[in-house]
Amino acid sequence: MSEALAQLQAPLALQGDAPDKGPGETAALDLLLFDSGRVTFALRAKQVEEVIAWRAPAPLPRVGPRVRGILQDRGRIVVIVSVPLAEPAEAPLRIVVCRTARGYLGLPAGKTRCVAAVEVFGELSPDVVVDTSEGKVTFLDVTHLLDAAGGAPQPVAAPREARAAGSGR
Repeated sequence: MSEALAQLQAPLALQGDAPDKGPGETAALDLLLFDSGRVTFALRAKQVEEVIAWRAPAPLPRVGPRVRGILQDRGRIVVIVSVPLAEPAEAPLRIVVCRTARGYLGLPAGKTRCVAAVEVFGELSPDVVVDTSEGKVTFLDVTHLLDAAGGAPQPVAAPREARAAGSGR
């Protein structure tokens, strides 16, 4: 490759956790792998805040079926959602806590393990099974999980303006 071409491509060289690559290419990523039922899921390690012991969440009224409830952990409210495509499993052992722009999201998990430099063969897309150096995993993205769960639970009460109009004030 010519030196001029190398200089042109140098600013485009990606370091560390590179964006997803296309099929047939490999990337080495830091992933948190966790089991739910017989399925192994993968999250980018940088999306995970921590893994805590399982506690039953408090139920929330009027939310979608994927929202299992909420719990408070060290001053933060964590919304627990079921993982799409997960098989029904025995009681979860842990909660994978992820920080998002909308708050904290928790995913029920069985065994968990953080693995550095996992080789990923193929394109990473949410809910897609990919082949890795750790075996086949279903890749998850926290942002996609929020969208699929309908975002953070929202109260069902009418907005203040609508309540005031309805009361005749």
